Amino acid sequence: MMKINNIVRTLLWITLGVLFSSVVVADNKGLNFVLNKLSAIKKISAEFIEIKTYSLLNDKIKLTGQLEYIAPDILIKKTIYPNAEYFKVNGDSLTIKQADGEEHALLLSNYPLIEIFVEAYRGVLSGDLRKLEQYYDVKFSNGAQSGWTIKLTPTDEEALEYIDTIIINGIGGTVNKVSTLESGGDRGVLTIKKPASKK
Repeated sequence: MMKINNIVRTLLWITLGVLFSSVVVADNKGLNFVLNKLSAIKKISAEFIEIKTYSLLNDKIKLTGQLEYIAPDILIKKTIYPNAEYFKVNGDSLTIKQADGEEHALLLSNYPLIEIFVEAYRGVLSGDLRKLEQYYDVKFSNGAQSGWTIKLTPTDEEALEYIDTIIINGIGGTVNKVSTLESGGDRGVLTIKKPASKK
């Protein structure tokens, strides 16, 4: 009887192992499919709405503006409301222009936490899995109506003190929402409206 139970147990573990392996392969195939679609897009421009929730203030702020991505590494975010602000990342350089006209030029490599955050966007939009895995543990899942989710968890301990998770949602080769969950409980949800892309 004991021998039969051991055989059944062994077969069960083998079956679970095969099932788990097939799930991982399916997820990897899905992730590669999505990233390949994204990597084929050379330029994206879209309007955005961003809702920021602050846990300590128990308050929300709504921002609106425009996003632009030009492959492989230019990312522009123009906030129009409630205050004008301009961010442009080009390679390792970051330019910030504020409503009062003050301008700052920084190197991302000198600000690792900013770099990690920026690369979540650029890594997904460029379809660069190696870049994402340089900074994040990457999880992929398919949802309803052909939608997908990429969950990014920082692998750097210092980054984890600020960023808990970044969740990116999309359909096909289009990103439509980015949710940033900060370790302190603050949250930002950026919704991308009708992005126009060029291959």
